[in-house]
Amino acid sequence: MVQLSHTISKANVHLEERTEQHLENGAPLGLCFATSKTELLYCLPLTSKDKNKSLASHLPLGVLGTTIPAGRQIKYLGVFIDESLTFKYHATMAAARANKVLGSLNFLRHRSRGIPVCIAHHLAMTAILPAMFWASPAWWTGTPGVVATLKVAYNAVARWITGLPLNTRTTNLITLAQLPPMETYLDYLLLRYAIRLHFLPTHHTIGPPQEQPNTHANHPGLHRLYNLSKDLILGKLEDRTATTTTGGLAKTVSPNPNKTTKPQQLHEKWIQTLADHTVVMYTDGSKLANGAVGCGWAVYHCSD
Repeated sequence: MVQLSHTISKANVHLEERTEQHLENGAPLGLCFATSKTELLYCLPLTSKDKNKSLASHLPLGVLGTTIPAGRQIKYLGVFIDESLTFKYHATMAAARANKVLGSLNFLRHRSRGIPVCIAHHLAMTAILPAMFWASPAWWTGTPGVVATLKVAYNAVARWITGLPLNTRTTNLITLAQLPPMETYLDYLLLRYAIRLHFLPTHHTIGPPQEQPNTHANHPGLHRLYNLSKDLILGKLEDRTATTTTGGLAKTVSPNPNKTTKPQQLHEKWIQTLADHTVVMYTDGSKLANGAVGCGWAVYHCSD
């Protein structure tokens, strides 16, 4: 039950009335009230004067004669929601969950002994990281507090995969473990989920992400998914003359947008105009006869 109100006391009154009404309607269906599974959370912004007050100073919530105490965070569908939506507590619990799974698999590999690196990498991607990053589109914001907590567990997974010592540089550790940077991987999960939402049926409960300009950019939610995917979804993907910006980087105009006049010569001439050490990547994909999708890529490094 979610209740918005200007004061906590008014919110409690409305919550009590709504909850008791739902319980009365559910009684004929055998739905009863479970006190042990009931939690209460007051979501207060960081700037609120009530944030630093003791929870005991607020009026208690009473449901069917039972007092429900307020907590600093609640667990909902595997996500720990704190009162200011910072998700720092959830990051701590997610790291602990990853360490627990890693502890159960730790005996399989020790330095150069045990299972091969490829098997350890497969277990990390299918068993450890999914448990660690469960429901990440709901809580991942990239804030320093969340990043610092998760990176310790993420680096421990990479160290287990490679068997490298503790003094190994983090960049080398992640590279040799064949793991993407943690922030990049979480942004990828976020973007993938945003794309799925954009293509939901029109009658779906969630619906596509919508622009909410009055909401803070660092807060999680549908507005953040919209800001992350708007260039991909709203842009003209087949317009080779587009010069819009994505992520602050200007797109280079294609030298041959209509593909009619000597494309190979024009393209070679365009490559010669690029600065040294520019990396150009070409990708292509197509559906195969068996229904699978084939893809290919090539990288060109410009130099003298």
